[in-house]
Amino acid sequence: MPDILTAVDETAANVILSREISSLQPPPVSRTSTFGPFSIAWAVSTSFTSGTVDIIPPPTDVIRLSGVRLNYSANLKVTLDLGFLDFCLPRVCLTIPFVGRICTPRICLHFPTIEVPVSHASTVDFTADVRPSVTLAGDVWKVEAVIVGVPQLVLGPAATALLGTVGAAVTAALLLVPAIGPLLALASAVIFGALTVANLLGVLGALLTPLVAGLRIPLHKAPRLFEILPASGQDSAVFVRIDSVVATLDGSGGEDELILAIDISP
Repeated sequence: MPDILTAVDETAANVILSREISSLQPPPVSRTSTFGPFSIAWAVSTSFTSGTVDIIPPPTDVIRLSGVRLNYSANLKVTLDLGFLDFCLPRVCLTIPFVGRICTPRICLHFPTIEVPVSHASTVDFTADVRPSVTLAGDVWKVEAVIVGVPQLVLGPAATALLGTVGAAVTAALLLVPAIGPLLALASAVIFGALTVANLLGVLGALLTPLVAGLRIPLHKAPRLFEILPASGQDSAVFVRIDSVVATLDGSGGEDELILAIDISP
C-alpha cells in the first residue's frame, strides 16, 4: 500500500491540461525543400490551444485529448532558379572575298534567380491519445502526459490556399524584372503547374507532425527531498524523501481518474 494516494478526476484534468497545453512553447523548426527549379525554405513557429480531456482507464488506458488546436505561423522564402531557360542565339558566319570569315557576335540571354518572401498562418485541429509518464530528473520527480498516438494533421482550406499565395507572390516579383518580366511571369505560371498543393502540404505536414508526436505535457513536479513542515522559531524544517511515484488511470471507483501512488521515507 503506498504511503500517499492522490486522484485527479476529469474535471480537474481538463483544468490542468488546458493550462499546461496552452503554455507550451515548442522551439521553431525549419527546413528547405526543392521542387525542380523551386526551392522553399521554411521557418515555422507554433503554439497550442487545448480541447477536452477524456480519461479512459484500462484496457484502453489512455487520456484522450479532443479538439486540440495547433496554431502555426510559417515564414517562407521561395527561390526560383530560371537558369535552365538560359539560351544563346546561333552565330551566323559569312566568308567575304578579300576580308575573310566574319561571324556575328555571340548573344546569350541569362535568366535570373528570384527570391520571394511569403508569410502564412493557420490552425490545425487534431485528436491525440496520451499516457502518464513519471521520471526522476536529477532531484525532481516529473509527472507528464506523453502523446503515444501520432495524430493525423488535417490541414484546412487556409493551408490549401498557400499554393495560390506563393504563386501570386512569385509572379508579382517576376513582372518587375526589366524587359523580360512578362516573359518570366509566363514561364513561372507554366512551371508552377508542376508544383502541386500536395507537394506543399506534404512538406508543411512533415514540419508540423514532429511538434506533436511525442509531445510531453507537464502535469506535476516535486523535489525528491520534499518539505512538509517549514522552519518555525527554533525548530528546523521537516523533510521527507519521495522514493517512488507511480501514475495510473483508474475507473474502479465509479469515476475515471488519474491516480498518483507515492512512497516516502523520513
